[in-house]
Amino acid sequence: MRIVVNLLLFVLPFVLYIGWLHLKEKSPFLKEHWERRPVIWLGLFGIVLGGGYFLYHLAYQVRDPNVIYRPARVENGVFHPARMERRGDQAPR
Repeated sequence: MRIVVNLLLFVLPFVLYIGWLHLKEKSPFLKEHWERRPVIWLGLFGIVLGGGYFLYHLAYQVRDPNVIYRPARVENGVFHPARMERRGDQAPR
């Protein structure tokens, strides 16, 4: 989910730029509206938005001391995905 939100935040400035071009009655499909300078600024702004969300999520994620991380593993050819579980749960390793 975080990846989808980060991608949407990166694409958001480009979508707003397309909307702004449409409101100004300019075609967003013309190459002249996508020169290097606006694209660089839109990309930088998208990176800042995505990075800001990442830092926000990192700072405010739930930190429960009773939850431990079990990494992904392969046992006997069967893939077991990574998961978070409570300390009291005794799942087979």
